[in-house]
Amino acid sequence: MTDGDADTSTAPPAAQASGGLSITRLIKVTSIIGILLIVLLLAAALAAALTAAETWAPFVQIFRDVFLLLLLLESVLVIAALAILLLQAAGFLIMLRSEIKPILDNARETTRLSKATAQFVNSNALDPLIQIKSFLAGLLAFLRELIRLRAAVLADEADADETHETKTI
Repeated sequence: MTDGDADTSTAPPAAQASGGLSITRLIKVTSIIGILLIVLLLAAALAAALTAAETWAPFVQIFRDVFLLLLLLESVLVIAALAILLLQAAGFLIMLRSEIKPILDNARETTRLSKATAQFVNSNALDPLIQIKSFLAGLLAFLRELIRLRAAVLADEADADETHETKTI
């Protein structure tokens, strides 16, 4: 790897960083120019008012009237934006209510149906199987005890036969 390759590999992140900085730089420069323009206009208005108030008074009045009209238009736009925001919020709430309510109703219906299905399966499939298994387990235990009893009886009979045979001999 050469030095030229190392320079090209680090170049793209620097270019991306400078692209990001150009936007912030543009915002800073624009805001500084706007602030300077306002300060210059205020300084010019103050200088005009102090030097020759009678000659600049009509211009200041026109400037004041235009500025008041701009503020009026801005306030009308702000009120209109707030009205639109309220209408959008109301529409969102109406949409939310009309969309969420059916979803909740479907969820309630689904849970009701699943509960009914579980009860049906329990009463018609599981309970009979449990009863059959219980019966078979009891029957198996009974048969096991019966076989043990038979074996015990046969063992007693065999012992009795042996003792009887030994006594007769």
